[in-house]
Amino acid sequence: MDELEINWEQERPSQIQLVGLWTKMKFERIENWSTATDVLSEKIIETHVNGGIQLHRYKVSRNDHFHWFASRNRLDEIDFVKKALRHKDLSDYRNNLEIKLKPEVQVKKSWTDMYDLPGRLARILGQGGAYKKINQKEARKVVTNFISSEFDNRFEEVLLFDFAIKNSEWFYGIAWDYSTMLFDKRNYTVTIIDITDTD
Repeated sequence: MDELEINWEQERPSQIQLVGLWTKMKFERIENWSTATDVLSEKIIETHVNGGIQLHRYKVSRNDHFHWFASRNRLDEIDFVKKALRHKDLSDYRNNLEIKLKPEVQVKKSWTDMYDLPGRLARILGQGGAYKKINQKEARKVVTNFISSEFDNRFEEVLLFDFAIKNSEWFYGIAWDYSTMLFDKRNYTVTIIDITDTD
């Protein structure tokens, strides 16, 4: 079955069915980043000299109940971001972001596409961190290459969630903090981008 295809005959999963959803779901860490992503990371490290960037990606296991929400762009109805970040398979993510207790997650906004992502990342590079920034044309090129190589410019197949983790000690808690989660509906992957800096 095409992961993008909506099964209109399937009924919305019941509360009882959703209870076991998160114990059945699995997240497998993926490390195969493109060269363009390496360049993005290098440029963020260059502009955010006292902070940096963390990139995490996970393959999400197939589940009919989860697919009902994912295919309809309704992951917010099952608190996807909060529950994914608290899932046992994301312990490495929590360790890397120095989250010692259960993550205190605030989902700021969600979109059913990622059209805004290139502009945001280009702005982060172009405006820079506390002390450094890069040329706006270079910023645009770096971000365009990243989006093309990692998502094949499939803007309407990727859901975007802006969030913040209040009890992460990796962030500095100031203007340069940025976190976003991307769910690729075709490939069933979750990509998390975290950026920070300080003066």
